[in-house]
Order: sequence, then structure tokens, then C-alpha cells
Amino acid sequence: MKELVILTGYSGAGKSTAAGLLEDLGFFCIDNLPPEVTYQVASLVLPSIDKLAIVIDIRGYMFGNVKKAIAEVKERFPFTKVVFLTATKETLVQRFAHTRRAHPLSKQTTSIMEAIDLEIEMMKDVLEMADIVIDTSQLNPHQLREKLTKLLGNVETKDFTVHIISFGFKYGIPLDADFVFDVRFFPNPFYIPELRPKDGRDKEVKEFLKNIDGVNDYLYKIKSVVSFAISRYSSEGRRELVVAIGCTGGKHRSVYFAEELASQLEKENFKTTIEHRDVALG
Repeated sequence: MKELVILTGYSGAGKSTAAGLLEDLGFFCIDNLPPEVTYQVASLVLPSIDKLAIVIDIRGYMFGNVKKAIAEVKERFPFTKVVFLTATKETLVQRFAHTRRAHPLSKQTTSIMEAIDLEIEMMKDVLEMADIVIDTSQLNPHQLREKLTKLLGNVETKDFTVHIISFGFKYGIPLDADFVFDVRFFPNPFYIPELRPKDGRDKEVKEFLKNIDGVNDYLYKIKSVVSFAISRYSSEGRRELVVAIGCTGGKHRSVYFAEELASQLEKENFKTTIEHRDVALG
């Protein structure tokens, strides 16, 4: 499903932070776009991507009719959402004082308060047509991320990828793993002569392991932890999780668990990739 967000709002209200968070949520962001080309750019980019965010700040309001441009985009792309970031005047003044940056309208005014008042007046029409208004006065970046994620829709499971790595502890733990699960406490097929040359993808090894007491319970616990982590990471804007499962040599038990975990996650519509790092070495 296509998504188009037009992000605007007062200078100092957090548009740069919000744009970065939208990128974390999978949006392709275009910053400081002149309003008169908004429709053309959206028409050019949207056929190639699913999520587009266009940032328009007060500089765009000075060089074009933003309200007209947004109305044109929303007529052509009805799934468009206009997100307007606001904050109290006191908060905006404090933020400019803290960053020591000049307000974009400082050349047209004699004080920061006058610049803020002028900006509020210039943006009032677009504020009225906004689909989502977020007051960032009391929000830190983490809280803003959570609010954006909830308002724009959580990352869907089909957009989240779980990369599963089977490995052998004797060859080292994968350094990029978010979670590492040890399966060495289950019987090792390596010590069964007819299973030794096979790996965890072979039918005989799978039959051997799935009938061992506790294997299915442990697999369920791993999946529960991973599923919970996905929901939390998604709310933080993460789109990928690396899960490593290790046995001694990385050929039988870890491979089996990796394959089974991927199968169960795929049934819940999660994207998965599998890497059997040490299967040829075990």
C-alpha cells in the first residue's frame, strides 16, 4: 500500500528529527521541497517506492502557495497524510536560544517572537487542513518516534525482516547478532554415524531432533522472545532483527532450529532470511 506524508510545521518544532524518524520507518524523505513542484515530484517518485515523505518548511511558504500545492497532491493521491508539527511559543523560543540558530524569518522581523508570530500567521491555513497535528513541546525524540509510529501505522510484519543465522560456537559467535540462542544442551546427531554426514535440513536429522523431549518447547520459547522483540523494535522504527542460533559445530542442531524458527515466523507473515554460516565446516 502506498503512503505519502507531507511533513510541515513551525521552525523549531522538530521537523528534522521527525524526517529522520520517518526514514527509520521506511519512508524516502525529500526535504525543503518548493511547494509548486510537490505534485510533480510525488508523481515521479511514488510509482517506484511505497513510502514517500515530503518536508516543506517556512521557506517553501515564502515562495509558493503551500495550501494549493497540498490540495493538488491530496486530490491526486487520496492516501496522503499531512503531518503538522507545532509547539508552544515559549518552547520554540527556548529551542532557538539553545541551538543559537537564526529563525528563517529573522530578516523580515526584529525579534524571535515576531518571527514566530509571523510564521504562525503564514501557516494557519495549512494547519487547518492537516490530518495529524503533533505538539512536540513536551516530547523527546523517543516519544516523538512512538507517536509518529502509532499515528502513521505500525511497521507491518511483512515489512520486518528477521535474519536467522545458524552457527557453531567453536567458530565464534556472529558479531552482528541481536539475540544468541544456545541449543548445545540437546543430543548431538553428530554422534550417530548415519546422521553425521547429514545436516539439520535433512529429513532424518529433522525426525531425530523433533522427537527429543524439550525441543518443541524451546523452539516455542525462542519464537515467543523473537516475536515480542519484533513488536518492540518496530515501535522504535527498527525494520530488521538478527537472531543467531548456535550448537557445537553449526551443522545439525542449530541448522534445524534456524529452519524451524523461520518456518514458524513465516506463518505469521514475517519476512525471514536464513544463513547457515558453518554448515560446511561442522
